[in-house]
Amino acid sequence: MQCAEYNFLYRALQESFKNKNGNPAFGGDYAYLMQAYFEEAIQARVKYHHMPSWTKLQGKILVFDVHSSMFDCLGEKETGGFIDGCDTPPPEFWIHFDGKNLYSFIPNELTNIVDLAIDISMSGSLEWYTDVIEI
Repeated sequence: MQCAEYNFLYRALQESFKNKNGNPAFGGDYAYLMQAYFEEAIQARVKYHHMPSWTKLQGKILVFDVHSSMFDCLGEKETGGFIDGCDTPPPEFWIHFDGKNLYSFIPNELTNIVDLAIDISMSGSLEWYTDVIEI
C-alpha cells in the first residue's frame, strides 16, 4: 500500500498558488494541505504496519523542516531516491508532523544514507533530532 505520493510538497506548493479558477494567484492553503496530508499518511502507515510490542528498533529521529526545502533534488541524487527531490524522507518512517517539522524514525541501518542527504543539503532542512534511541 502506498501511503504517500512522490514529491507531494512541490505539488502542494504549486496548488497553493492557484485560485479557485485554477489561475495563478495565492489562493490555496499550503499549511493546511501539508498538515492534512502528513496526518493522513502517518495514520495510514500506522494502520497497515503493525509491529509486535516486543520488537525493539534502534535508530535516530530525523527532523525535516518542510518550509526550508529548496526542491533542488540534491538529496534525492545523493541517496539514490531514499530522500525525495523535496528533501522528504520516506513516508514509511514518518511519526509526527507539528505544522512546521516532519519527524521520522530512521533505523540504524539507514542512518548513513540520510547522513549523505544532510551533508549535501544547502537549505539545512534535514537534521538529526536525537542520537541513537531504542523504541
